[in-house]
Amino acid sequence: MLGTMVFGVELEQKMFQPEPLPDIFGVWTEQEVAPYAADSFEVRPSGIFVDGRQVNTHYQWDGHVLEYTLGEQTYTYTFLADQLIRQRPAHYTSAFSRQALMLRHTL
Repeated sequence: MLGTMVFGVELEQKMFQPEPLPDIFGVWTEQEVAPYAADSFEVRPSGIFVDGRQVNTHYQWDGHVLEYTLGEQTYTYTFLADQLIRQRPAHYTSAFSRQALMLRHTL
């Protein structure tokens, strides 16, 4: 009976733990446009980078929506099927695919 209680407590704890957020670190490149015209940006733990420059140290990521500002412009993307879909600015809807980053952990 004690084994059943322990299993039940462990199962209940797992049920109430939040799901880990999907990993979005990496270089995101616009798809279905000519390579010379494709937008791209990089998400790192330290912020958002464009053309190798850090443009923002703060961004919001809730597991479904990524949002950051660049200058006066707010960029909003929804995460769907391992792609980020740009919602704002709304020039046109575009999808971005990711090249993952290999992050080194230092102790």
